Amino acid sequence: MNSNSSIANLPPVSETLLITTYLRSLETQRVNGIIKDDKSVEIVDCLDYDFSQYNSSLNQALIAIRTEVIDEFVSHFILQNPHTTVVNLGAGLCTRFFRLDNSLVHWIEIDIPLVKPIWDSFLGETERHQFHASCVLNLNWIKKIKEMKVRNPLFIAEGLLMFFSEIEVKYLLQNIRDSFPNSEIIFDSLGVFLAQNSRLNSQSLGFNTSYKWGIDDLAEIENWGARIKLVNQWHYLDRHKTRLGWLGLFSYLPMLRKQVKIGHFQFCQEGLFNYTKT
Repeated sequence: MNSNSSIANLPPVSETLLITTYLRSLETQRVNGIIKDDKSVEIVDCLDYDFSQYNSSLNQALIAIRTEVIDEFVSHFILQNPHTTVVNLGAGLCTRFFRLDNSLVHWIEIDIPLVKPIWDSFLGETERHQFHASCVLNLNWIKKIKEMKVRNPLFIAEGLLMFFSEIEVKYLLQNIRDSFPNSEIIFDSLGVFLAQNSRLNSQSLGFNTSYKWGIDDLAEIENWGARIKLVNQWHYLDRHKTRLGWLGLFSYLPMLRKQVKIGHFQFCQEGLFNYTKT
């Protein structure tokens, strides 16, 4: 299969899978890099694609920090729940399974059908690592996973929800809560200012698409309905400040610090939660 031809047909939002894969590969090859992701290096080496337009030391550091935070959380979750099912929403070419696999976990990647041939070319399905071709907001994937009798899954939405409207994010989270009580989710988000004033533009990234959703205080999501609890959150700018340059100084300004963050939420049945905020 000609994977490069498939990549050329990707819609703008899904094409971001190339950016994150490339930036993770660069970080992996950096001396004392924040993360190590050999699978991304392998994928990039196989592609006949001009990635030079995506070179950005700042974006590279931010993607590495996001990867590090989510990897740390998921690794701990798997340690506590070795037979768990992880559902990765808007997966793209995410290679987290290869970094964190414990030989027991069941991992399900969800993304649009156009991504499936590319994913097959570089990653490929096994009994424990599968790809379901579906738009995340379609929710057909929820029915399929419920049929698998999955208990207390962990959901990941990395680099995804900011491309949805707030109404769509609410719809998604509320449906996950109702379908999988006692499940958990970790996702990254932007602040309102950054979401409203940022654009992935044609000059810097080669395509044109906008962010739709931003939130300054993740605790507000607890008001979206019962049985949704914010357990913990992390701010990018608190980590690896020497790699962030001038942006690291923004960690001392609350309004700017909260513009890029990651939240961990638990959904619960009957309002009984397992975690205390830390």
